[in-house]
Amino acid sequence: MKNKFRVMAMILAVLMLAMSFAACQNNENDPDTTSATNNSTPVTSSNGDSTSTPATTTDDEINLDGYAFVWVKPTHSATGRANMAPDNETELGIQLTDIYNEIEDRYNCTIEINQTMGTDFEALMPSAVGGVKYADAVCTRQSNWIPLAMMGGLRALDSQEMLDAGLDLYNENVFNQIYTQMTNVKGKIWGFDMSGIYDNIAMGHCYAFNKRIVENAGYPAEVIFDAVRNGTWTYDYFLEIARACVSDPAGDGLTYPVGDDIWGIALDGDGNEIWTNGTGPIVYDEATGKYLSNLTDPQLIKAMEFMAAVNGEGDLMVPEAHGSIPQRGDRRQIFYEGKAAFAGLYGGNFNDSNTGLMEDDFGVVPFPKGPDTDKYIINMVDLDSSIIMTSNTDYAKTAVILNAIGEKVTDFEAYKELVLESFRGCEDSVDVLFNYAFPNAFMNIAKCSSEMHEIMRKQLYSDIYTKNMSVAQAAETYTGKIQAELDGIFRQ
Repeated sequence: MKNKFRVMAMILAVLMLAMSFAACQNNENDPDTTSATNNSTPVTSSNGDSTSTPATTTDDEINLDGYAFVWVKPTHSATGRANMAPDNETELGIQLTDIYNEIEDRYNCTIEINQTMGTDFEALMPSAVGGVKYADAVCTRQSNWIPLAMMGGLRALDSQEMLDAGLDLYNENVFNQIYTQMTNVKGKIWGFDMSGIYDNIAMGHCYAFNKRIVENAGYPAEVIFDAVRNGTWTYDYFLEIARACVSDPAGDGLTYPVGDDIWGIALDGDGNEIWTNGTGPIVYDEATGKYLSNLTDPQLIKAMEFMAAVNGEGDLMVPEAHGSIPQRGDRRQIFYEGKAAFAGLYGGNFNDSNTGLMEDDFGVVPFPKGPDTDKYIINMVDLDSSIIMTSNTDYAKTAVILNAIGEKVTDFEAYKELVLESFRGCEDSVDVLFNYAFPNAFMNIAKCSSEMHEIMRKQLYSDIYTKNMSVAQAAETYTGKIQAELDGIFRQ
């Protein structure tokens, strides 16, 4: 079956070729080129003069002449985020209403946060192909925006034209620098983030642990936190603790439904353990400018062997093929109910309807590190970033409004306070994540397309966890598949 992305890419290529003949000019949106061309709709100052570079105009002089700004920001209910949407009922919504009203009055514009328009690849593709403006900015996942960026459908935010338009990209008080810089693909920044109390990206995967269970097994929470700080939180130590926590009072083997049994691990890290030994399944080669499949790297083999060990032999982690085949949500529930010592969770799981239901206290630590690295990592699986499409020729006006919004809402310290609250005030958890793992956080490039996500999560990771294949067999089987998808997405 033909890959839908490649078909759409061919259509876009034909249309762009036709437009290039008609306009007799270079394609300034090719991600492999840099252009200083500024073709934005001018911003008008209060005295009627026009300028396409609002950075040279003072705030008090900018008049956007009733410009209608639209930011597509879908609701992510799992994370409990306000998602920048104003309302007249909630405390955050009312605050946002006041913020937007102030900006609208200052610049003579209107601001709409649209939560109904589509944000997937199929919804955005017609705008990329036809050049008809979709919105000023769109918040979407990397599996959608990376293919669009590589096809020339997005504006690089660090391009000269965007900087000349006044986008205050490198100001930490306007844009969250960690998550914004994380959108760097092939040397260009494609997305922005304004994490704070009004909107926040969900934390990447980590291991949560039940403090009561690990202490009963002889490993108090402070011992585990100190292991992270001391650099001894390793594959072997993690597995040692998980095995020590296993309890089978009836002596009839661990079962599901659980009953009185205590499992060592309720749920794996959704494949993210594969990044914990100093490399990953996909690497970027600076010399060639290409993304490469890396499954046969000896360091990666060790990480995949750890993934297989996490599953155990049906006596450590609640397996996918055990009993009535519990799904991932079922296995998380086992942890919430205090029937497992560890569980691989991510930001969206730390809220009132998930960990908030737990009777036991829990701690959170990064994945243990492999033998070939001295760093802990966090892989940001779902990097929901906001992008500006090439079809938005009003980007100078967009920049003015984004700067104003970001200045009001971006607050990394407030974001950390929210994380602390979601961890029930466990300061040790926040400490080990933000001080020992967060400096090495990165975007999950293995979700560079929906097709790649299927290959990695539903096939490669599953075959390793369930031992459907040996690690060596999995590396041989999937190397070619991954490389073929990379070549298509990144036009290599």
